Amino acid sequence: MSLPRTGISTADLAAAFRAVHTISEKPVFVDPFARVLCGWPFRLALACPPLEHALNRLAHETLAPITMSIVLRARYAEEALARAVASGLGQYVILGAGMDSFAFRSSEMLDRIEVFEIDHPVTQRKKLLRFRKERLAISPHHHFIAADLTRTSITEALAGSPFAMSRPAFLSLLGVAHYLPRKALFATARSIGQDLAPGTRLVLEHLLDEASCGRGSMALRARMLEFVHRHGEPVRASYPIDEMNELMVSAGLKVIENYRIAQLEGIYRVPFDPPQTEPLGIFAVGQFRVGVPSD
Repeated sequence: MSLPRTGISTADLAAAFRAVHTISEKPVFVDPFARVLCGWPFRLALACPPLEHALNRLAHETLAPITMSIVLRARYAEEALARAVASGLGQYVILGAGMDSFAFRSSEMLDRIEVFEIDHPVTQRKKLLRFRKERLAISPHHHFIAADLTRTSITEALAGSPFAMSRPAFLSLLGVAHYLPRKALFATARSIGQDLAPGTRLVLEHLLDEASCGRGSMALRARMLEFVHRHGEPVRASYPIDEMNELMVSAGLKVIENYRIAQLEGIYRVPFDPPQTEPLGIFAVGQFRVGVPSD
């Protein structure tokens, strides 16, 4: 989505935060292409020491837990993807891809999988323009599908592409669910659960509802909601973990796991730098799959 006043989107901001995090002392997730994809205002900031300091302050102080959530969800999703590919899945669909750079960071994997990026036409045009300006070569296994997920189902979006409906796939939906109305998210999940092949997997990140966050995260959650609303991309929905699991099951998916992103700190044994002053308690991330008849 494009912001009306500045042309900067939350996708640009997420890429900028990944770029800032990449050059930190102990990065959880390294994205060398984030600097290219975050757009000229952020690229200028990263090239100008006083502006870079201001961006670092935003990423590391004002919204530090949000930055860590962005990189932790990316690492979690791509580790799950690697396991899925090792087990034989050969298709990766990135829903609401934004400024994701997986296909360039993991170009060796494109010999084994087809990558499909589905995103809003405005965002996708912006991204492809940045690719052209940087002369980044796009693999024949890297496909772009322009679609508005609030109006178009996954099946409709993939129709006419090289995507094989009869084969299972791995899908990610990161940093998107809270911008979708509940009906749109359910329709997206239902399209996956009913129309895609058994064995298909989905990694989904979602915003926790206020009651699930706890007192320690309330200020951060309010700050994040105000920030994205002010920049033209208001949050549409949030969910407790149990409710999200129920939504996925009602859409035809099996729950593999779903927990707070804060728990990834323990899983990855990540010593956050700088230390977190507020908990990463406002987002959850989980894995779901399309069942097989024996389930």
